[in-house]
Amino acid sequence: MLRAAAFSVLPALFLAAAPLPGGGARAQDAAATASTGAPTGGGYSQRGVPAEATAENAVKARELAYASAQRIAYGRMATELGLPQGLSAGQIDGLVSSVVVEQERSTLTGFNGRVTVNFNPRRVAALGGRTPGGDAGTAVAGGASSGISSGTSSGGTLTPPPVSAGAPASSWVDAAASYGSLGQWLDLRRRLLANPDVASVELRAISTDRARFRLGLRNPVNLAAPDLARVGVAMEPAPDGTWRIGLAGGA
Repeated sequence: MLRAAAFSVLPALFLAAAPLPGGGARAQDAAATASTGAPTGGGYSQRGVPAEATAENAVKARELAYASAQRIAYGRMATELGLPQGLSAGQIDGLVSSVVVEQERSTLTGFNGRVTVNFNPRRVAALGGRTPGGDAGTAVAGGASSGISSGTSSGGTLTPPPVSAGAPASSWVDAAASYGSLGQWLDLRRRLLANPDVASVELRAISTDRARFRLGLRNPVNLAAPDLARVGVAMEPAPDGTWRIGLAGGA
């Protein structure tokens, strides 16, 4: 059961010291990029992307900086791969699989750094009407791959209809999460955004162990919840009409 409590702004020093999840190999690649400060890589991994923003506090500045970096990275990738331009921040967010910090500097009201933005090849390919490594025209209308259908499975279980990775949210829920560390919050956020049912995660307030946010969904919540449970994200309705969301088993 997730706990309800008042929220306070996370101290800037705590945020500055908190690392983003990422493997050692990716961290070494990021360090090599940071040493030159020049954008490298291409395609589904865009390196050396500037991430800069100022806001009323360090938490918001970091969020805005990452959103800006993702927008820049998508623009580069779209130019390289001939993808649609003009996607919303939520649509781009849904295509990102991870953001790896190369270098950063945080202040009380600002964030400045460079990051590597990794996109999900399958979702990007669906957005462009092709399969990863394939040609356009291999997807059926609506961006869904052939052979995928909605309705009920052979066992009678209701399955969500296929959704395009670039589709906007069709419903929104107010949610709260509790966690043991900032790393767990970042892991939860990554799992949410890696799921095709989730279009956006709009942070409202955050503290050292709790966060409030608005979740944009591409499917109704009763269909999205079981899908999220399969990737280790637990959802349960709260008495006040919001949803409590967290890593399954407190992982």
